[in-house]
Amino acid sequence: MIMLSHNSSLQLHRCRAGVIAFLALALLLPNRHAAVDRTQKPPADPAPAASFPDYREVTLPNGLKVFVIEDDRKPTLTLRLVIRSGSTFDGQKTGLTSFVAALLPRGTATRDAATFAQQTDYIGAHLEAAAGADSISVAMSGLTKYTPQLLDFFSDAVLHPAFDPAQFAKVQRQSLSQLAAEKQEPGALSGKIAGKVLYGQHPYGAYRTPESVKSIARDDLAAFHKAHFLPNNASLAIVGDVKADAILPLIEKALGGWERGVVPSVELPAFPEFKENTVHLVDRPGSVQSNIVIEHPGPKRSDPDLPELNVLNATLGGGFSGRLFQNLREKHGWTYGAYSVFDFRKLAGGFQASAETRNEVTAPAVEETLKEIQRLRTEPVPEAELELQRQYNVGNYLLSLENTMRTATRVQDIDLYGLPADFYKQYARRMSAVTPEQTLQLAQKYLKPEMASIVVVGEAKQVKKELEKFGKVFLYDTDLKPVGEK
Repeated sequence: MIMLSHNSSLQLHRCRAGVIAFLALALLLPNRHAAVDRTQKPPADPAPAASFPDYREVTLPNGLKVFVIEDDRKPTLTLRLVIRSGSTFDGQKTGLTSFVAALLPRGTATRDAATFAQQTDYIGAHLEAAAGADSISVAMSGLTKYTPQLLDFFSDAVLHPAFDPAQFAKVQRQSLSQLAAEKQEPGALSGKIAGKVLYGQHPYGAYRTPESVKSIARDDLAAFHKAHFLPNNASLAIVGDVKADAILPLIEKALGGWERGVVPSVELPAFPEFKENTVHLVDRPGSVQSNIVIEHPGPKRSDPDLPELNVLNATLGGGFSGRLFQNLREKHGWTYGAYSVFDFRKLAGGFQASAETRNEVTAPAVEETLKEIQRLRTEPVPEAELELQRQYNVGNYLLSLENTMRTATRVQDIDLYGLPADFYKQYARRMSAVTPEQTLQLAQKYLKPEMASIVVVGEAKQVKKELEKFGKVFLYDTDLKPVGEK
């Protein structure tokens, strides 16, 4: 038996008395939860009136536009530079801008690749660069206490890249190896031919080939950098635990000496026009399944309906709750997943719906996808279904505000694509306010199944005949070269 002291016994008695008193009081109080139906999901809170942080915008004397977003939730700093020149400037050397981006973190005039990596790693920082159709981005993150070092590394990589011949040769070999592997990847093949069909001879439709990669020389990278890396062709976003008044003098010191220049221009071919359905079939002998992409032109990035289009797209193919997923996977069991997306770019855009199916259900899957697109054009989305998509999109957006890199990107997108200054302030509110009538109007305006191009990567002898009912079939080999009828 455990013996308690007098004091311990008294404390235990008081504790029991307190619990009894609490329970008695709880019984006397009205039960505010008694009428709650726990089988029903509680309504979502309304989207905040303004759901994007304030920021300060300054243009340095050399033309560099700087955005500062103060965020003291974590002791970190994110720097992101955007050069307003992308792969549209590749010319005949498709892949040039991606080479520039790949080499930027691999050494400078005063630090070779190993030294740069070791010194940045020592302070827990990381620099990366990426090339897109409309821009090149260079980003770096680290702890705020290392701000001077971060700015030193960042400015060194941006202003003085070495484009070391040995590193260039390594990237070139890796690119050629990757291209060889992509010939065996249906997803890579469908993506390339889909871009070419949708955008034609415009650089948006270009893709790397062994010939284009081999044509790129180290000096091409240096020439591109000299021509396009100009402060008056760039913007810099700073997000983190800093004060604008304190960081701006440091930015001026690090990048104020960057000399402005004449921003290059380029003449670009027109985008193709579409009037009817066509089929573009990449013959992949031995394939037991088909990769399907149904596409047509869409709005560009500055389109005023973009927030509402996100909700419309989620309804069609935004994931498990989307109609394509429910039809092709849950109802028919033809695929593991079916999705849709709007590809918003600066000069044009596109819409794509995609799935991977067995050969024998390729044509039925195409037919059902077109039916779902057409259904959005003829029937308003029911309120209950639409509410689910509104909540999903608003919730995802609000969660993404925790990501400093996403915040930096959005601020710079306002500048890059000419968006309204309050675009992201109103973003969540607009998505939460989409009505069934709006979805019908948007679908009729932006979804064009009657002019869709149908791209399929699969075995021609298994799927070609059934695909002919959708339109004229154009046949390609795995090098994406047109071939004769089979």
